[in-house]
Amino acid sequence: MKQFDLKSGTRVLVDESKIIIERTSGKSAMKGLFAGRAMGQMTIKMSAVTGLIHYADYLIICASGLPTPNDFKISNVAEIKQYPNCIVAKEEELSDLYQYLNGFIH
Repeated sequence: MKQFDLKSGTRVLVDESKIIIERTSGKSAMKGLFAGRAMGQMTIKMSAVTGLIHYADYLIICASGLPTPNDFKISNVAEIKQYPNCIVAKEEELSDLYQYLNGFIH
């Protein structure tokens, strides 16, 4: 299992069968609380992943049954970042995660 510890306090664990997003550390939980973001843990089955969207400081894992934005207007960015399947971090950190996850999508 590969682990990505993001400076935002979010931890992402990835293996062949699932993606686990943990927002349980104090730093991530506090940031999430003030930004209105989802907290706690989320598991996404790799077989349910339909795509990835990486733009600037966020990465959305598109999967069956999870929310995806209907459009990407600037006015929607704050709302998009609150999705439980959206990971907010520095662009460089997300680039590594995106490349790794992209290797699992067929």
